[in-house]
Amino acid sequence: MRLFALEQAFKNQPSHQDELINYFPVALIACLEGYFRMAIKDLVDAGEPFLSNAEKPASSIKIDFSILRAVHGRTITVGELVSHGVKLSRLDHVDAALSHLLGNGFLDVLRTVSDRWEHEVKGEERAPILQEPDKTFADVSRMFELRHIICHEIPSAYEISREEIERCFESCASFLRAADELLSESMNPGAPLTQTAMNIAAGESLENKQKELAEAISSLETKLDEKGVEAFRKSQDSWVAYSEAWADFVADESASGGTIWPVIHAGSLEQLTVTRISKIREFRKLSDSP
Repeated sequence: MRLFALEQAFKNQPSHQDELINYFPVALIACLEGYFRMAIKDLVDAGEPFLSNAEKPASSIKIDFSILRAVHGRTITVGELVSHGVKLSRLDHVDAALSHLLGNGFLDVLRTVSDRWEHEVKGEERAPILQEPDKTFADVSRMFELRHIICHEIPSAYEISREEIERCFESCASFLRAADELLSESMNPGAPLTQTAMNIAAGESLENKQKELAEAISSLETKLDEKGVEAFRKSQDSWVAYSEAWADFVADESASGGTIWPVIHAGSLEQLTVTRISKIREFRKLSDSP
């Protein structure tokens, strides 16, 4: 959405406002960096093999004050720590970080990535998203350079044309699209693409977690006396009522009854169920303690 907003602003920007042109490389690279930090966090927190692959990029992280300030007063994941600490100020930084996490050359793989939606849903012939990958990578690298010039040097000493920024802008958009396709497929291979398939998958995932919850409940109840079981079941009934009400609220606020409503509702219920499983298992461990 941020990329789309920038693209629209660039197209509507008057051609005679040359000074405002300098804003776009800065904003676009901020968008790229923000996306890749989010992607690195999600990859590492997704578990293996990405968690183990994060050892090398994580080993170069220095715990300086900026990191301490960013995490002060809150619990963070390993993915957040790694994503905050790696350098992403040049294209080769992005390539190095993602190559380590994925276990192969990020830019090399990006050359052949295709759009699953175009092929599997729309029936188009499979084709790489990046039609000219070398040109795309050169333009993205140049956009990083332009951001550096604008932020850290004297922009007036360099000739930065609207045409160059427009070309690099289009390449950055294609680059992000291909990267998102690759990273999404790496974390969730063969994930459903249509809304119907997403709804079914979300329901099945929730059902699996509910089975885990039932097993956790059964295991805990074997440790309780009759009075304890009665009290626990009463609390469980209250939790079910709360979780359903909360999932209804989240889905209604987010989707307003649209076709994505079941996905949001099931996802919210699943998150609550995972937390409930953890709490019950934790309580059982405490009850096992002398």
